[in-house]
Amino acid sequence: MTQPSAAQEGPEMEAMRASCGGDYLRLCAGMKPGGPEVKACFKRNRPNLSEGCSSAIAAYERSRGRSSDDAAD
Repeated sequence: MTQPSAAQEGPEMEAMRASCGGDYLRLCAGMKPGGPEVKACFKRNRPNLSEGCSSAIAAYERSRGRSSDDAAD
């Protein structure tokens, strides 16, 4: 199975990737980007995420009809 390109994923995913890079490096470095470990790391560290990253994740969740608890799935 192949991963969809950023263009196929939509602007919310692109915004999340752009806004959360620093948070990834600060909180989840060493984990495979996009892997389940990173999703769990972001979920676990949700209170510690930058405002921009948190907002981008919320927009992504809204675009997918998910709650913040479902975002890591």
